[in-house]
Amino acid sequence: MGKNYSKKPLEWQFGYVNTTDGTVTNYRIELGLKDDEVAEIHKIDAKIGVGNIPDAANDDIEVFMMLSMDPDVAADPALAASHDDLEIFFEHEQAMQQEVGAAGQSALNRGPVAKVSDYKPPVLLGTDIGMSVHGDAAVACDFWTRVYFTRRKANVMELNQILLKRR
Repeated sequence: MGKNYSKKPLEWQFGYVNTTDGTVTNYRIELGLKDDEVAEIHKIDAKIGVGNIPDAANDDIEVFMMLSMDPDVAADPALAASHDDLEIFFEHEQAMQQEVGAAGQSALNRGPVAKVSDYKPPVLLGTDIGMSVHGDAAVACDFWTRVYFTRRKANVMELNQILLKRR
């Protein structure tokens, strides 16, 4: 991980969602901020795990995850329109394809499984983080997110900006 230039203690929180179908699932990553604190997000480390595709089945699998400054986000990360939201600050996707040939052989293409984003300067948050995932109807999926951050007291201008963004 990159250098922590702020000299403040680096904290982290972990978010985990397991899906068994293609519905959107939302999760809140709680940072435990006090009313007068902000979090400076330095790094996001995310992984998507996709279960086994059933044998002898052709299938295209795409799963999506996004993190939002809105802890109550309820948007579908599989829809492009959801990514127009300026509060979305992290996106991740995994794509897989299985084609079963006439001889019973299959080929599997995998998209990215792990994604790490470093933020310099850090992303400033005044709330918990909203995690929204879209799994696949055919297989179970795991979405893991670890958020590395420092906390500090916010000045009045920062608190006002955060409040205005949250409206």
